[in-house]
Amino acid sequence: MKKYIDLMICFIGVVLFFGCQEEDKQHPYGTDTKAPDKVVIDNVINHPGGAVVYFTAPSDEDVLYVRANFKDDRGNKREVKVSAVMDSLVIQGFGKVGNYDVDVFAVDRSENLSEVVNISIAPLDPPVQSILPSLVGEVDYGGVKVSYENPTRAEVSLNVVKFNEQLGDYEYRESFFTSQPEGQYSFRGYESVKSKFGVYVEDKWGNISDTVYFEVTPIPDEFLDKEKFSIFKIQGDKSFSEYGFNASQMWDKRWSDQWNCGHTNFEPLPHYLTIDLGTTVKLSRFKLYQRGGSELYKHGNPKHFKIYGTKDINNLPPYDAADPTAGWTLLKECFSFKPSGLPIGQVTSEDIEFQNKGEDFEFDVENLVEVRYIRIENIATWGDQIVSVIGELSFWGEITE
Repeated sequence: MKKYIDLMICFIGVVLFFGCQEEDKQHPYGTDTKAPDKVVIDNVINHPGGAVVYFTAPSDEDVLYVRANFKDDRGNKREVKVSAVMDSLVIQGFGKVGNYDVDVFAVDRSENLSEVVNISIAPLDPPVQSILPSLVGEVDYGGVKVSYENPTRAEVSLNVVKFNEQLGDYEYRESFFTSQPEGQYSFRGYESVKSKFGVYVEDKWGNISDTVYFEVTPIPDEFLDKEKFSIFKIQGDKSFSEYGFNASQMWDKRWSDQWNCGHTNFEPLPHYLTIDLGTTVKLSRFKLYQRGGSELYKHGNPKHFKIYGTKDINNLPPYDAADPTAGWTLLKECFSFKPSGLPIGQVTSEDIEFQNKGEDFEFDVENLVEVRYIRIENIATWGDQIVSVIGELSFWGEITE
């Protein structure tokens, strides 16, 4: 036993000896005081609101990252870090064109800094400024519509302000976030009285454009009471109460839930659905909310559909399978939009937010007709499925009854 203990002590001693030697070998990589060589700048490419700096990192084995320190156009201190295995770093967030100094250096595992290399960047016209000239505000149903062009697909918000007579100044009301190259967005919920509005662009770094001002009188846009909605099934219509779902779930004020929707059987398209709105109205617009959850932008969610209307369903001609919409007035042909443009099964946060707000479809303001009944013809679905699903439907207009 004594010999065994002696052998064990010798073994532990040998392990500790070589362990200490190994630690000594690693010592320079962890706590040395030697600064790495400086970064070599290969090229600088200026972009809207920033620049890309291409570099060659020093060859020191313990170099950890390359860092750039700079001040933006508002004097805020900023920094960007990238791994030393990268060959470039991206500097963003400038709200004005100009020449800006940037310090670039390497940092090793011991936090030793290399010699600083000073460069100058000259960001091109930033998105908040390049988008500004394209902003157009105009009257819309229940509010204002803002059109914009964003060719660099920058992540920005369009912010609306409205003049407050009591305050004697403009106050912020709401925002719309986008990265689309162009488009328009309607800000609604405003009274039909002459009002002063403004809109400006803001990016995620807090850069703000000037404000475009305009004065309009929003078009009357009353939200229709969903308690009055009901199915009015006519020949050729499909049941939207299949697989445990109920058609009334399409107007129960709930959406973004894949288990709360109207759902048909699997049968060849087109599928028809007729709804009694319960009141006579000149429809201004409607929202279709897709079946949400994991079914968003796929399965039987409508992609191409038409909406028809009639004031008196008793005046329709006898049903003809060869012409199932005879006697109905075509109000609008609709094509659903996916902001990301990604393939089926892939969605972004922008896609989800877009559908959570409901997809808006407007009727022609120059050709508004009185209706009480609407008929939806679903022609194609996002998932190329022979089934139709609808999460929620909402309608607005000028009630005439």
